[in-house]
Amino acid sequence: MWNDVRMVELLIMRHAKSDWGSPSLADFDRPLSRRGERAADTMTVWLDSHDLEPDRVVSSAALRARTTAECVVTHFAIDAASFEIREDLYLGSATTWFDAVREQTEPRVLICGHNPGFDDLVKYLSADSATRTADGKLMTTAAIAHFSFDCTWPDIVPDESSLVSLTRPAELDS
Repeated sequence: MWNDVRMVELLIMRHAKSDWGSPSLADFDRPLSRRGERAADTMTVWLDSHDLEPDRVVSSAALRARTTAECVVTHFAIDAASFEIREDLYLGSATTWFDAVREQTEPRVLICGHNPGFDDLVKYLSADSATRTADGKLMTTAAIAHFSFDCTWPDIVPDESSLVSLTRPAELDS
């Protein structure tokens, strides 16, 4: 177990675009669309190219979030013990995710989930306001917010963290 380092990093990754082609599917069971699969791959490569390999991945149990997280896990060959899927995080609020984050023990953790919880979590954590898209969105599908904290996970407090970057797939495609 890690606990010597006093700086931790959080990668908040919203699930990639889901497929709405089967209206009979429950929201929880919606898969990724082809566009979503490409975006998940694009963002995983972005993580790799910026030396942001997670030590641990925690995901909502919803299919679209799990599949997005699995793209990262597979790319980086993260072992099963470092990949957690949690039912309680499906459509979790910012405080639900915040509590889950504060339980972590590894230096760099990627969490994968949904809005509106992730929009709220980014605003909750950040000392600065994050840039929104032209249509007012913060955490678009497959976006990654990278936070750095000068403390250990249990010591994180709202409104005091440094948002290192907020990267969206559409920004990388242009």
